[in-house]
Amino acid sequence: MNENGKNILLSLSNRQQEAVKYVDGPLLVLAGAGSGKTRVLTRKIAWLTAEHIADPNTVMAVTFTNKAAGEMKSRINALVPDARGISAGTFHAYGLKFLFRHPEQAEEIAGLHRDFTVFDRAESRALVQEIMREMKFPEKESSPASMLELISRDYMTWTPIPHDTTIEDENVYKLAKEYRRRLREINAADFDDLMILPLEILKQDVDARRREQNRISWLLVDEYQDVNKPQYLLLRYLVGPDCIINVVGDPDQSIYGWRGAEVGMILNFTNDFDGAKTIVLDENYRSTGNILDASNALIRNNKARLKKNLHTAKGSGEKIYTLMAQNDFQEADFIVQEIERLRSVYSYSYSDIAILYRQNAMSRVYENKFLQEDIPYRIIRGLSFYDRMEVRDVLSILRMAMNPLDRSALDRASGFAIKGMGAKRRANWYEWLTSQPDDVLNDPVKV
Repeated sequence: MNENGKNILLSLSNRQQEAVKYVDGPLLVLAGAGSGKTRVLTRKIAWLTAEHIADPNTVMAVTFTNKAAGEMKSRINALVPDARGISAGTFHAYGLKFLFRHPEQAEEIAGLHRDFTVFDRAESRALVQEIMREMKFPEKESSPASMLELISRDYMTWTPIPHDTTIEDENVYKLAKEYRRRLREINAADFDDLMILPLEILKQDVDARRREQNRISWLLVDEYQDVNKPQYLLLRYLVGPDCIINVVGDPDQSIYGWRGAEVGMILNFTNDFDGAKTIVLDENYRSTGNILDASNALIRNNKARLKKNLHTAKGSGEKIYTLMAQNDFQEADFIVQEIERLRSVYSYSYSDIAILYRQNAMSRVYENKFLQEDIPYRIIRGLSFYDRMEVRDVLSILRMAMNPLDRSALDRASGFAIKGMGAKRRANWYEWLTSQPDDVLNDPVKV
């Protein structure tokens, strides 16, 4: 082992080092809460690169959020400066890059031309709402958001074998078909397409599947307990004969069943991948003993789980207690008392204390109480960067430049950047665009 490889392992426990150094086949790292699972994943990638076991360009790491992917990349680059070729991103980011890598198949199988647009959920809802109005759907009974959710859930039941739709209502089924047709008509895809369309291509095109498999020698997956069926199938397609898959997760932390996650994927990992090994990380570095004892007692009742028992070297800590408040005002009184206790007894400042609540409407009672007691506070909420109006406006102009058929972008841009562009003129303009050949649409000067 070289010096850099040794340094990467220095701060890890024996069990964590075992997980990092195991290279003999598929591996499930069963990592309890606070056991350093992301640390193990990033250190493994860095160690594989530092020890020249893996070419950085053939290592692919997958997680669920852009923030987690960004953090993973920065940690790896800090450990191994020459690891820039490593691919670390979300499932959807991989799907998007895949479609760009296989434009011919995307056009042949999915009807997507080059420079297609990706709709976010807000734009998808707007398109569904437009179709609902045309179909005279009773919006009071069925919101565009609920209809989009039905369409999405049905689409995400994709399997390699054709199957019937899960949508029972005939009108909703027609809505779903028209929604997908309209997307293709304007050369657009939605987030679900970034999962399903690569699966269609991998299923139908053996050469494309072989090329993708040859690109990956190591496939590492974070939060494996949260994968849904399409994501699981994508991983199965990508693991070729020369690829080793390592996953990190914990079925006891699987809370996203409502959005399609299937805990059975992690429970069956050792059956899905021959010769798979399981390493358990059960030392918690975050919580005290009383918290872990309470958690273990609750988790023990789960029927679908892989056995582990979290422990810590931090000591027992404070006891856990629950306030059985009669109403939200009593709860607010208790919170104020607890804040003052933390300040007077333990010398915490107001800025050290955070309050979590289930929905924004609940903050009103707390805010009123803080104002009465002269306690300074700040409500943390707001739009993400890409949801801001001015950012969406600029993006609509850029999207029109890339994809003139993007009607959603045209409608938005005409509202602030193109004077005199009313609904009738937009319709005429769009009708002219759809009649033009590809060479005109691909030339901004001609458009």
